[in-house]
Amino acid sequence: MITFLITLALASVDCVTGTSDDAINFDQDIAPILQRHCIECHGEEEQNGGLRLDHREGAFGETDSGEQAIKAGDPGSSELLIRVSSTSEADRMPPEGPPLTFEQIDRLAKWISEGASWTDKADDPSHSSEETHHWSFRALTDVRPPSVQDESWPLGGLDRFIQAKREAAGLEVAVDADATTLIRRATYSLTGLPPTAEEVRKFCELADSPLGKQRAFSRLVDQLLSRPSYGERWGRHWMDWVRYADTAGDNSDYPIPQAYRYRNYVIESFNSDVPYDRLIVEQIAGDLLPASTQEQRNRQTIATGYLAMSRRFGSLIERYPWHLTIEDTIDNLGRTMLGLTVSCARCHDHKFDPITTRDYYGLYGFFASTQYPLPGLELFQAQHHFVPLVPPEQVQDVVGPHQPKTQKLANELERLLQECQHKSIKNAVLQRETSLDQQRQMRDELDRMLLKARQAGERLADHLKQIPAMETAYAVQEGEPTDANIQIKGEPDRPGATVTRRFPAVLGGQELTGQQATMGSGRLQLAQWIASPKNPLTARVIVNRVWQRHFGEGLVPTTSDFGLRGSPPTHPDLLDWLARDFIENGWSIKHLHRTIMSSRTYQLASQDLDANLPADPENHLYWKFNRQRLDAESIRDSLLSIGGSLDLAPLNEPHPFPDPKAWKFTQHHPFKDNYDSDKRSVYLMRKRLTADSYFQTFDGPDPNVCTSDRDASITALQALYFVNDEFVHMQADRFTSKLLEQVGSDSERIEYATLTILGREPSLDEVELISRHLASVEQQLGGVSNTANRSGGVSHSAWTSLVRSLLRLNEFLYVD
Repeated sequence: MITFLITLALASVDCVTGTSDDAINFDQDIAPILQRHCIECHGEEEQNGGLRLDHREGAFGETDSGEQAIKAGDPGSSELLIRVSSTSEADRMPPEGPPLTFEQIDRLAKWISEGASWTDKADDPSHSSEETHHWSFRALTDVRPPSVQDESWPLGGLDRFIQAKREAAGLEVAVDADATTLIRRATYSLTGLPPTAEEVRKFCELADSPLGKQRAFSRLVDQLLSRPSYGERWGRHWMDWVRYADTAGDNSDYPIPQAYRYRNYVIESFNSDVPYDRLIVEQIAGDLLPASTQEQRNRQTIATGYLAMSRRFGSLIERYPWHLTIEDTIDNLGRTMLGLTVSCARCHDHKFDPITTRDYYGLYGFFASTQYPLPGLELFQAQHHFVPLVPPEQVQDVVGPHQPKTQKLANELERLLQECQHKSIKNAVLQRETSLDQQRQMRDELDRMLLKARQAGERLADHLKQIPAMETAYAVQEGEPTDANIQIKGEPDRPGATVTRRFPAVLGGQELTGQQATMGSGRLQLAQWIASPKNPLTARVIVNRVWQRHFGEGLVPTTSDFGLRGSPPTHPDLLDWLARDFIENGWSIKHLHRTIMSSRTYQLASQDLDANLPADPENHLYWKFNRQRLDAESIRDSLLSIGGSLDLAPLNEPHPFPDPKAWKFTQHHPFKDNYDSDKRSVYLMRKRLTADSYFQTFDGPDPNVCTSDRDASITALQALYFVNDEFVHMQADRFTSKLLEQVGSDSERIEYATLTILGREPSLDEVELISRHLASVEQQLGGVSNTANRSGGVSHSAWTSLVRSLLRLNEFLYVD
């Protein structure tokens, strides 16, 4: 039917006499058709299929399918005419509403046959849509701190930006936080642990000394930044964003014993204050950086565990959906480092942001040119393509004797997978032109090919298990350099136009050229484009993330979405000032901490001011500090610390996973083990398919996606946890034993318990209330407690009761 309509339209073209009066006029005859039937989906707002019909460049360019919509002088090969003439619901355009009339189709055919002339009346190929002028895509502004009315209030430039907006709104400002509040706030903020009673006392003494509170606080911040616990705390934040896990996420959730190396790389990098731009480059392309020692090479290789950490899917080696793993890579890279939802452009141009499908597949090519490791699958139960961490000669000693067979089996599998892929694409192309019986035959033939590939994969996996183990990293390597084809509607068996590896156009559109494109994946160039100080997003995004973890909300509330659907910054000039200062000071995250925490804004009290609440109930103008609930890790680590059970040594070895040679995990019997530990929570094993009940209760991160910020729910389960959980009772009991053994009088014990758990000394009224509580509990117990644990007339059980009561207070769970 399509051929008939086009032939009929072309026949009418042949009947034209060719006089100038009969010539098609674009503005009168063609533009109205395009405007009425096409521009809504193929104009400035949307360019479905990579086609834009509101200017010449887009109309005559290559579409996502690799075809040209309009081929001047060749209507029979013009995709536009083919689609508007189609009677197939899957193909016809426009997809909704009445089809074009024969007269309109005839007019388009004549116009194309005559050369498809296009007037420039409303054509502006250089036009930039308003999306590209969105605040986050503009270069960082060079701003100076503004003048303020009260010059005595600000401690630095940051405060001036906050104060100027607050003064303009006519809001009051909270008083400064006291010393005990500040040390608890800063210690949790930088280390995720509570300050000890001794640390609180010492800081309060320094704050009251001639040194003064401000200099004492600056000294405290420096001390906290130098502790190993700082990297553990901020490394955990980074792991939220990059969805760290110790399992792969496939249907069987295969364990990854080597994942801990990347976790420890992150922690060490934060402790060493590796410049953030360098941190980005190492994690995307560390294996491509020069290294002078094996140790340095290993570190940079392990860094690419960021890419390897992308989620795995399914169970079958012969149908493994690598396009989904690469999509997960692009999605996380976009959200974490650029603050953009890039993966929304996988199937079509982004609905809101100026990210096209071509931009998506321009990025896709970098990772399609990269060799990802395979942790194992239900039907490929072995690790493959992990990166050795020993010198090449040692690698050869271990794998050399097995290499010929490994290569033979790997080549066989690769050949069969390629044949299956080609067959799948061929079937997709022929599907609409064949009968149901023919389609069934094609599927059966493909299934037989897939079975052969599966069997080849099983042979390779069995062989790999026989090779002796050596030190390896869950990391990536260079693959075969390739530019990606657009996948029509996101389907890999429907390849479209080939897209050169490049950066999104709105961020510069840099492309791989010449040797760069043929000699490697281009990941190093991509990393350098992301980490460039000229990139308007990278510094803004990380500065905003750090601000959010200190204040509870970012200057841009949508921390992973700086696009048009995200929230605008509350203080855009401050964001740019901080980002510029961050870059100018070597991309140092520790410098950024000092800048934020030395401000008076950070050091405000958290108490409400009634006069401000009607105008700014959510504290967007920072007239006080936001009270924040401890996250799941800080709650658990605090309980262990208070109980004296916390093991502060890092975990420098894998979790006790089963022997890889015995792995038989399936989608019906996936990996589900748990490994208890008294180490910090950052070192606990994280599984992707089975969530830990404790972390679910206290809003822990989802290891499958970028966790931009944590929820802070209030549920009955949380209250019941502190009342009933054995872990809480155990830590309270251990703290009580230490309290009774090491502290003398009851009043001293009350002070020490309150200072340790709440971070402050009790008031006189509280001492009296607690004393009555202890006496009441002992009386109720009837003196039956173990006399060996009695002290000062109050039993061990009574003191434990007090400790559990203190742990249930909001004052313990929240940081002011």
